[in-house]
Amino acid sequence: MKDIVRRASSGAGVKAVEVAGRILDLLARAQSPVALRELAQAGRMSPGKVHRYLASFLRSGLARQDPQSRRYELGPLAIRLGLAALNSYQPLRDAIELQRELRDRLDETLVLSVWGAQGPTVIHVEESSQPVIMTMRIGAVLPMLATATGIVFAAHLPRHFTQRRIDESFGSPTHWNLLASDVPSLDKLLLEVRERGFAYNEGHLMPGVSAAAFPLFDRASAMIGVLAVMGRQERIKPSDAESVVGFIKQATMRFNQQTPEAFR
Repeated sequence: MKDIVRRASSGAGVKAVEVAGRILDLLARAQSPVALRELAQAGRMSPGKVHRYLASFLRSGLARQDPQSRRYELGPLAIRLGLAALNSYQPLRDAIELQRELRDRLDETLVLSVWGAQGPTVIHVEESSQPVIMTMRIGAVLPMLATATGIVFAAHLPRHFTQRRIDESFGSPTHWNLLASDVPSLDKLLLEVRERGFAYNEGHLMPGVSAAAFPLFDRASAMIGVLAVMGRQERIKPSDAESVVGFIKQATMRFNQQTPEAFR
């Protein structure tokens, strides 16, 4: 016992936890579910050793395995831990407060997303009292070029952040469902989004449902995430300054300027 205390006080750690952290970090950095052999190679460990850790991760919820491909990715516990860490980030907490204020004021569904390892990722949803039109699941990864949220990320993040997801979108079998059909039309759309201050998606993913998405920035002008409003087409219109979209645009602009009136 005395030896354990001495080791703890001297800064000695638990080697198994450090190894587990390395494997989890590899899963977090992977752009898609990864095979056991690929994890072992990237971590410079034997497949047998990595497999023992993965077995524990699966039981605890830190990882999950696709039953068809047998590949691994982060599990629900890892996602909850990541969200808890995100929630401790003050600018993100402020963004969630804004999201709740807008939901209470407008009674529309608002979805907050951040840029994750696999692209635009939903981290917080505030539902309206109206009938649910589309269900947004926390942790869901949104289509990069088929959603207003994805387009806003593409418009405001450096291209080297988003290029892989853009290329994947253009190579997807659902290419016809994109908001831009090729690179020139995408570049034109992104310029329009930056000038207008938001992206708009009218009945694209579901008839009668529209969405508008707005970038959120912290005091250092770093992108926090994207706040999107979703609702019936007759309510979510971009042309009227007094509309839901106009109101949220003004609120997010004040938030980005960090003025005291940001939530009013």
